[in-house]
Amino acid sequence: MNQQPPAPRDEDVEHEWMLQEQALQAERLNLDARGDDALHRYRLVARALRRPLDENLPTDFACRTALQAHRHATSGMRLELWLSWAMLGVWIALLLVLMAVYGGAWLSLLRPALPLRAMTNPWLIALTVAVALPVALEQALRRKEA
Repeated sequence: MNQQPPAPRDEDVEHEWMLQEQALQAERLNLDARGDDALHRYRLVARALRRPLDENLPTDFACRTALQAHRHATSGMRLELWLSWAMLGVWIALLLVLMAVYGGAWLSLLRPALPLRAMTNPWLIALTVAVALPVALEQALRRKEA
């Protein structure tokens, strides 16, 4: 049965709403059924909703339902993780191909953007990567969790 009143301008929906409310009240008060067929049908629905379930749920119903939902969610996450790793592999392969094709020419493009000392000192480059990579990964994980 409806839980909210209908929109005020729809007369058909409002009529159905009133029939449902009348049937619910008639069923609560145990009034005699009248000749209206729609009212009788709604009374049957109200009676069925008030009756307890015939069968009891198993004792581990909630646990099984949660486990099934978890399996469904993790199967989608596995696919997402696999696709992420595949995309990362494609990017790495593309980077290796570009490095093989262009050699050190791409390094000369970065020289104006970086200080000259950073380009000549490989330890400073390694330190920058070692600091920046975990920070970037942590931010990516936070975005994924949110």
